[in-house]
Amino acid sequence: MFARQSSSDSETFGRPELCAWQVAPGVFWIQTTEPQFSRKLEKREDVHRVEVNGVNHFRRTFEMRGTWRKIRRIIDRYLLSAGDQVSWGFWLQGASKQPGSISIAARSNLRRQAVLLPGGALL
Repeated sequence: MFARQSSSDSETFGRPELCAWQVAPGVFWIQTTEPQFSRKLEKREDVHRVEVNGVNHFRRTFEMRGTWRKIRRIIDRYLLSAGDQVSWGFWLQGASKQPGSISIAARSNLRRQAVLLPGGALL
């Protein structure tokens, strides 16, 4: 679901605000630049913080033991739970409240245009 970047000696999974990579067999580091993800990771019993760095920005790195499958599921779940983030690249759009012209399925009179009136009536 999310980006996987590969190179000859490392592989990462996730987005810039939450990503992971394997540092040893069965050992992964998860890095975040978002305080909300850091709080979630700190609450887990199977995670411990290994690094806090960043000058004038937030960045924390955590260590977790497991498999790629476990790490991917955690990152996917955390990123999907942060649906109100602006970085997702899409926003919900509301439908227009004003009546207007819409296309409808052709009827026997071959008219394809209709005018939607308040209350849902068609002309």
